[in-house]
Amino acid sequence: MSDHPPTRRPNRLIDSRSPYLLQHAYNPVDWYPWSLETLALSRARDVPIFLSIGYSACHWCHVMEREVFENIPIAQYMNEHFVNIKVDREQRPDLDELYMLATQIITGSGGWPMSVWLTPDLKAFYAGTYFPPEDQYGRPGFPSVLSAISKAWTNQRDQVLEQANQIARTISGHLNRGGKADAPVDVPAWVAGALEACKNRMDLARGGFSGAPKFPPHQTLLLWITLLEQQAAGTLNAAIKLSDDLARLVRSWLTITLDNMAAGGIYDQIGGGFSRYSTDELWLVPHFEKMLYDNAQLALIYARAGVLLKQNQYVEIARETLDFWLRDMTAPDGLFFSSLDADSEGEEGKFYVWDFGDIAAAISDSADRQLASDYWDFSPEGNWEGRNIARVKSDITQLAMRLGQPPDVVQARLHKIKLNLREIRSRRIAPHCDDKILADWNGLMIQALAQVAVLINEPRFYQAAAQAASAILSVHSDAAGNMLHVSRGGQAEIPAFLQDEACFGLGLWYLAAAARHFAPQDRAAWLTRATRSSENISTEFFQEQSGSFYISSDRHEQLFLRVPSGSDNAVPSAAALAVDLLLKIDSASPKAAYHKVVARSLAGLAPLIEQYPLAFSSILSTLVEHPQYLPTVARN
Repeated sequence: MSDHPPTRRPNRLIDSRSPYLLQHAYNPVDWYPWSLETLALSRARDVPIFLSIGYSACHWCHVMEREVFENIPIAQYMNEHFVNIKVDREQRPDLDELYMLATQIITGSGGWPMSVWLTPDLKAFYAGTYFPPEDQYGRPGFPSVLSAISKAWTNQRDQVLEQANQIARTISGHLNRGGKADAPVDVPAWVAGALEACKNRMDLARGGFSGAPKFPPHQTLLLWITLLEQQAAGTLNAAIKLSDDLARLVRSWLTITLDNMAAGGIYDQIGGGFSRYSTDELWLVPHFEKMLYDNAQLALIYARAGVLLKQNQYVEIARETLDFWLRDMTAPDGLFFSSLDADSEGEEGKFYVWDFGDIAAAISDSADRQLASDYWDFSPEGNWEGRNIARVKSDITQLAMRLGQPPDVVQARLHKIKLNLREIRSRRIAPHCDDKILADWNGLMIQALAQVAVLINEPRFYQAAAQAASAILSVHSDAAGNMLHVSRGGQAEIPAFLQDEACFGLGLWYLAAAARHFAPQDRAAWLTRATRSSENISTEFFQEQSGSFYISSDRHEQLFLRVPSGSDNAVPSAAALAVDLLLKIDSASPKAAYHKVVARSLAGLAPLIEQYPLAFSSILSTLVEHPQYLPTVARN
């Protein structure tokens, strides 16, 4: 992020509630927020729209801001030849989903910052991600791209418009690949296909899927756990039941992945919580940004796996992760902030890494310093660019044997050292916190807290979940009582998307379940509001004719295409969450009859699930958990 001169005049983003947009409020680019008035300006000026989409914790977004959007000659050219719109992808997931697909179609890949050029009717005709400020390494710089696009718009308008129309047709075809009403639904075959895909992609040495960068496979981990839980309970549908060999294999995938992530630098060994991904195959060097959705999902995964496999170290990872978010990333009203930046003081990871001299200064006792070095891989030469990323290098039991001390004594020593290092680290300049509140991500954390509270009998986690849910109900409602997507400083805006209703509805469902243990008097109220979310989903976001759940409703502005929810991404697909909530409400209230909506949606998704079953792991997990609704079609 740039340090802006106090005398510089702000642009139109200065009135935004998005921390990401406010980071660009003093750029010399004449940025506009996305609005109907802005879109009309493109037509009035007869120039294309330059749409830049990113988010607050994005490292390369910061780089492009410093190198490109702070460059005055580049900004002047942008202002003269384009209407420039800046969007926070977390505020507008509908725009992000639609134009990310356009970017992937145009370039073959995607990412942020996303750079897309649109016609005045909002159709994309060119796109990319990060562009450097000048031509280099065989890649065009941003000024060259801007010049070429402006000339094409002026001199080759017909070709540009035809290209935009062709891309729009391709997007439409991709988004409407769902099936017919009579498409076969074969859940056992889908589960088998997903597990077969895991066999082909697993990194058997380090866990996760092979290759770098390496992301935590949240939904796949959830599928493995669900299958093992149901098998252990004797409730796994007979058509899906795992052989003993396959069950052992799935268990090994799960433990190898959880062990290596928990030991790696992707997990913050000092402060708790997970970074978004690892830049290498070892889980050692993280991309240091921390996202609410990662930590909510992984805390629950570790807790469930810990209880299932009787592994206390997994439970402790879950506890530390939730404690980190409650300690450092929670607002006074109990709502959960969105993310922590990767950068501090203009350098990625600076807050988290250690020079060995810092370690020596922080741990004065030589025996403790040696213990910390043996356990967390601290050394004078470092394990990353001459510095140290804390990772678990040695097993505590083996260390204890070597030291001739009981393991619990060694554990206590390490815990004391960790608290000391955490306190010393807290004196550094911390990464920027994106303190906006997203209803869907808060819903994920409410789900995690409520379930973990029951799993490990921790009432304070239930209380935190209940406080957050009450705050969402209070802050994220419009005058008519409709749910809103995002807030900051107690001011909410933007109608709820499908993922908001589904994530929050599921959070309320799990709160109702947890209330049986901690606050029985609250159960009925949580369940009633969860039922309202299910009603909103079935009436506002589901279309019978297509069999699709759409991420936006009629309360949102209409883009040139309405985007259906499909496969998983960093979070479970909104369709999967909707199916899960509807089936839960249906099981509690026979009058709901949501199974018809679920059956129709599965028929619509069936061709895609059959082709890419692993990409739909969260829907498969839900169907495995609801065997009474498990539709199967036997294959010849």
